This record gives sequence, C-alpha cells and structure tokens, in this order.
Amino acid sequence: MKICIFPNDPIKAYFEKGEIKNCYYNPDNLFDEVHFISLTKNDIEESMVQKLVGTANMKIHSVGKISLINRNKEIKKIFKIVEEIKPDVLRSYNPLLEGWLAAKCAKKFNIPLFVSLHTQYDHNRQLAKKNNLKKYLAMKYTEKFIEPFVLQTANKITIIYKIIQPYVTKHSSKNPELLHNKVDCDRFVNGIPIDTISQPLILSVGNLISVKNHELLIKAMKGIDGKLLIIGNGELYSKLNALIIDYGVQHKVNIEKSVPHEKIQNYYKSAKIFALAYNTEVESLPMPVMEAMATGLPIVIPFSKKGYSEGLEETVLFSENNVLAFTNNIKKLLESEILMEKYSKKSLEKAKEFDISKIEHKESEIYSKLIRGMKD
Repeated sequence: MKICIFPNDPIKAYFEKGEIKNCYYNPDNLFDEVHFISLTKNDIEESMVQKLVGTANMKIHSVGKISLINRNKEIKKIFKIVEEIKPDVLRSYNPLLEGWLAAKCAKKFNIPLFVSLHTQYDHNRQLAKKNNLKKYLAMKYTEKFIEPFVLQTANKITIIYKIIQPYVTKHSSKNPELLHNKVDCDRFVNGIPIDTISQPLILSVGNLISVKNHELLIKAMKGIDGKLLIIGNGELYSKLNALIIDYGVQHKVNIEKSVPHEKIQNYYKSAKIFALAYNTEVESLPMPVMEAMATGLPIVIPFSKKGYSEGLEETVLFSENNVLAFTNNIKKLLESEILMEKYSKKSLEKAKEFDISKIEHKESEIYSKLIRGMKD
C-alpha cells in the first residue's frame, strides 16, 4: 500500500529540530511506500530520515515554494506527482495550504483524505489579530476560502485534544475523532540521568513562541531554589535570553535550542519536575507534557479551559497561569518528597493511555478503514 503525505513543514525542518521519530508517518509499518510532498526546493536526503517511515520505501518530492497566491497555478504540478504515485490514501496535518493541496488531489483522483489537527486555529487567529496583522489577514482568508473546503472534503478528521473540536464543528459538518499524540513509554521511563546537570532541575520543553509562555517560568525562577532548563527554539529565543539577564537568573536558567529526539528522554529523566505555562485556549495536552508523564515526572501546568482537562485532574498539579502561582506550586513539590512521589505515580499511570503501541494501532486502523471503504 502507498500513502502520500503533505507535512506541515519540509522534512529537513524536523531533522534540524531533532524530531525524527521511529515510524511516525507509518504506524504499524502499514505502508510499503511513503511519499512526501515537500513545499521546498531541496529537502533532506531520504536516507537521513528513513526511520520516520519504518521499513517502507521513502520518497520526498520537493516541489518548491507554493503559497496561497500561486497555489492554483502550482496545483497542476502536484496533480502530476500524485497521479504517478497512485496512493491508496492522502494525509494532511493541517487544514491550511497543505490541506488544500491534499483535498484538491482527493477530489480529482477520488482518493480518501485523512486530516489531523494539532492546534486550535480560531484562537490562533485571535492571537495573530493582536500581534501580527499581516498573518491575521492571511488567516482570515484561509478561514473563508481554504479551511472549510479541506474539512468538508476530508473523509476522516482527528484532533489531538478536545479543545480543537469546536473549531471543527464551526467550520464543517464533520464530527472529529480524538486521537492523542503517541509516546514511547518504555523509552522515556528508561531514560538515563545526565550526571552533569545541576539539581534540582525543573524542565520545560516547547517551541519558543508566545503560546508556550516560557516568560512566566523564567520570572518564576526568581523565587525558586533550583535550575530551569528550557529545551526549544523559535522566534522568542533572543527575547527570552534577554529576559533571563534582566531578571538576574542567568545562574538558574538555561535554554537549549535543540536536543536529538533519541536523547531527549535522558533530559526528562534528569529532572525533578516538569512545568509548562502554555495557553490553554490553544492546547490542552501538549506532547512534552505526555513525555513527562511517561518519564514519571510530577507536572505543573495551567488549569485547563472548563470541559477540556483531558482527564488530568488527578494526574497533574494544576496552577493558575501566573508567576506567583507557578512559583508556589513548584516550591510545594520541591519541599515534599511525599507529594513528588504521589504525582510521579499518577503520571506513570496516565501515560499508559498514550503509549505508542496503543495510538499507532488506532491510527493504522483509521487508515485501513478509509482504504477499505473507498475500495468497497
């Protein structure tokens, strides 16, 4: 069987971020061929990222830059490639330009389309309205002319957390299925602590963007006797480093731009606590929180939006999303071994729900049903 994937970014971007995960694009090694449509001129050599597709033959089709402006002209190029591949199913990880390209191919060649959503696009629009007018206008255009078409065309829509569901129902008649991200629990629980890391360590992982709110944790460290390691890169890298100096916590806080995925479990295993002060209007269960659970870390995150807690009430230490509350909750854990042990056990138990074997099997079943349904 063959699949054609329209990823969010060029594959080399995931390689540079250290996010090359085994069989990520080929659950249960279901497919014999995995093709990528990459919107860049020169993507990475396939042999460097083969593990993304397991045992399948992998081909990256670099088609050059395609934008909202030139998409109608460039779609012919995509049609030709997809016609030659003859995939059994198409996959997009967003309802934007990549999703539109996939949806157009699905319509033209009568191929089932699987769209998975990983963020709350309506709230992202509101954030852009405040901070980036040009981006906001582009997102308003996609809201009217792109996203509804993609969502209505999709034969299957999955969401990685419940807070995305209102977005889907607002822009389509489809009912999405909840399919959480997947975590290799064995790998994270068996990470090897790094002896050279100072203790006690509070770990935070996530892109350096406003939604992740790393600024709050940096400020909180002023009142915490410990070390904070932030793993992530992004547009706020310079601003956050300047904040570290301004707050006089450079002896307590460090930012590591990237850690290879095959080593990230060792950083989790070196920490005492995981903390992330993300925007709960946009996400409710980020991947790093799940990885921290799999490691068995006590976790401090913001209270979720009502009705969208993902069942974490007994698992994590919820906090008001402000500096004082995060400071107090992290200190509360550091000062109590009993509390640390309690939340550690809760994390390990909850992580079983997201184990890679369970989620991969669900994902491969979705693919199989889509392909069978189209052939029947």
